[in-house]
Parts: sequence; C-alpha cells; structure tokens
Amino acid sequence: MNIKAMRNVHLYLGVFFAPLLLFFLISGAWQTFNLHEASKSGDYVPPAIIKSLSQVHKDQRWVDGKMVPKPSMPFRCLIVFMSVGLLVTTILGIVMAFKYTKSWIVWSCLLAGILIPCFLLWIPHR
Repeated sequence: MNIKAMRNVHLYLGVFFAPLLLFFLISGAWQTFNLHEASKSGDYVPPAIIKSLSQVHKDQRWVDGKMVPKPSMPFRCLIVFMSVGLLVTTILGIVMAFKYTKSWIVWSCLLAGILIPCFLLWIPHR
C-alpha cells in the first residue's frame, strides 16, 4: 500500500469512527471511577443520563427508565467494526510515524507507551 492510500484509509476510518470513539472514551473515563454507580453509603447517586449512557457502553443497549431492552446485535457488530478500524488506523499511524520521522524517536515512544502503563499498573500492588 502506498503512503497516500495509507493516509487516506487512516483519515477516513478515523473521521468515521471519531464520534463513537469519543463516546467510548468519555463514558469509559467516568466508569473508571465508578461514577455510573451509586455509592454504597448513598451519598452519591449518578445522574440518569450517566447511568443510561453507561448501559450503552457496557451492555450495548439504551436503558430508558424501567424499559430494559436486550443488547443490540447490530450495535455490537458496529463496535467490532470500530475496533478493527481503530486497530487498522493505529497500525497505519505507527507505519507512517516510521516513514516520516527518525525511527529512534518512534521506537522510544512505542517503548514508553508499553513500559509506562505497565509501571503504573504495578505501583498499587506495592
């Protein structure tokens, strides 16, 4: 694949999936701190919209009040397609990084991108 084709695939997949990726990034961030769940002590109750959007993120369904539908298989398929698209755009981004910059900088960033998360996950266990 030539560089122009790689850039175009990267561009169009990125733009197509950007709204959905932003949704999953934002809803995943509040779920990281359990802001979608009420506290056991009862001093925190999440807003209804946070709870509903978290159901979309976690169970691929829109829960509205007492109605709890089954997960949406078409939406799940879209999420798998989005995941493949993100994988492709990430790989293309790394390939283009090696083509356009000094490879030692790219290798350093890749290594840091692996080591720093591993280190941060290791910290709480000590």
